[in-house]
Formats: sequence, structure tokens, C-alpha cells
Amino acid sequence: MIEKLELIKDLYPYQPKSLEVAGGHKLSYIDEGQGEPMLMVHGNPTWSFFYRRLVEEFKTSFRTVVPDHIGCGFSDKPQDYEYTLENHISNLEKLILELDLKNITLVVHDWGGAIGTGLAGRYPERFKRLVIF
Repeated sequence: MIEKLELIKDLYPYQPKSLEVAGGHKLSYIDEGQGEPMLMVHGNPTWSFFYRRLVEEFKTSFRTVVPDHIGCGFSDKPQDYEYTLENHISNLEKLILELDLKNITLVVHDWGGAIGTGLAGRYPERFKRLVIF
């Protein structure tokens, strides 16, 4: 991953973190800034790179958290994985619980809309705002 990051460091100056999700797969995410969390959920066929400029803009006033779904970006890309809405929501659920995110501003795009709002429906008390592209 380091070699890939070197190639795009001028466009994507972030050091991804990872979280193990169901099946032992690695979910990559960036976590930048301070303040209330802004969770940005991408669609297909994009990844956290899609939100790079929003991260740069908002990390001065928000904690910006941007995962790469399994199969995308720097996350694992298993061939035998069930790429279902339920699994993507569950992975995102594990991330927000692990990071204990509350008062979340949820920013979603494309397929990320179904994933993000699916999660918000499970934990409405953790969400403050929805921004839907």
C-alpha cells in the first residue's frame, strides 16, 4: 500500500488506517481532523479518494472519517466475499461503534446513500445531519 500511496501523495496526502471486519477482512479508512465527526460514504466504483477535497476543507472543523468499502480503494478485495448491502452496512456499523462516533454528519453519494442511511436507521441517536448527493 505504501508504494501506491507514494504515487498519489500529492492528490491523496492521507495515511489510511484499518479495521478488521467480518471474515477477517481489512476495511481501510481515513480519519483526519478534530471536532464532531463527518462520516463520508462513497458509492461505486469510487473510494475515499472521491472525498479528498471535502476532507481537506472540513478537517479544520470536523473529524472527517472516510472508509473504503470492502472491494474498493485500500480495503481488501476478496473474491469470495458477499458484496451485499447488509454486509456493507455491517462493516460501517463496526467502524462507527469502534470509533464511538456520535453527533455524526453523514455525507453520502450513490450506493453510499443506501449504506449510510441504512446505518443511520439502525442508530438514529448517533446522527445529527444528513447530506445526500
